[in-house]
Amino acid sequence: MPLNPVRRVSLAHDITDQLSRAIVAGDFPAGTLLSEPMLARRLGVSRAPVREALIELSTRGMVEFDDRGRSRVPSLGHDDLVDILGIRMAIEPLAAALAARRRDGAALAELERNLAATRVAASAAELAACDGAFHSGVVRASGSRRLGLCWKVVEHQVDLWLTQMQSRVESFCEKVRDTTAASHGILLEAIRSGDHRRADTLARDHLAEWQRILAPAA
Repeated sequence: MPLNPVRRVSLAHDITDQLSRAIVAGDFPAGTLLSEPMLARRLGVSRAPVREALIELSTRGMVEFDDRGRSRVPSLGHDDLVDILGIRMAIEPLAAALAARRRDGAALAELERNLAATRVAASAAELAACDGAFHSGVVRASGSRRLGLCWKVVEHQVDLWLTQMQSRVESFCEKVRDTTAASHGILLEAIRSGDHRRADTLARDHLAEWQRILAPAA
C-alpha cells in the first residue's frame, strides 16, 4: 500500500504542544474541564483537531476522559505519586551514573544553564519547569537512546506531577527553590567529576527526599 505525503507538522500536533505546555505551566489546574468548543474558539480552529490533541494528551497521562467523554486535567494523588516515583527511581539513578561516566561537555553546559535558571525561579510554576527540565537533561546526558525512550513514556507525567506537587506545597518560598537548586547542584558536580556511584546515590536520595516532603501533600 503506497504512503501519501503528509505535512511536516499537523494542526493537531501544534495544538497538542500548546495544550501540553499550558497544562504544565499551571494554566489549566488539576480538575479543570477541557471543553472542546471552548478550546476550539480560543485556538481559532475546528473541534476535530482539538479532539485529536486531547486524545494524544490522554495517552501521555496529561488528560483523562470520563464516562460521558468529557476531558479534564487529572488530579494526581498519593498512589500516582508513589507510582511515578517508582518509575523515576528505576530510570534516573542509572541515567545519572551513565552521565557521570560519559561527561559530555554540551550536556553538562545545558545542566549548568538550567541550574542558573532554577536559582532565580520566581514562582512554583517556574521552579517546576526548571525541575522537570533538569531531570530530562540528566537522562539526555546519559547518552543512552533506550533509556531516553523509557523516559519519554513518563516524561510528560513527571512534568504534570512536578507542577501539581509544587503547587500543593503549603506555599512557594525561597527555601523550596534553594533546596532544589542545592540538590541539583550537588548532583551536577558528581556527574561532572565522573563519580558514577555518587551520582547514582545522589539521584536516589533526591527523589526520596521529595517523596518525604510531598507525600503528605498528595
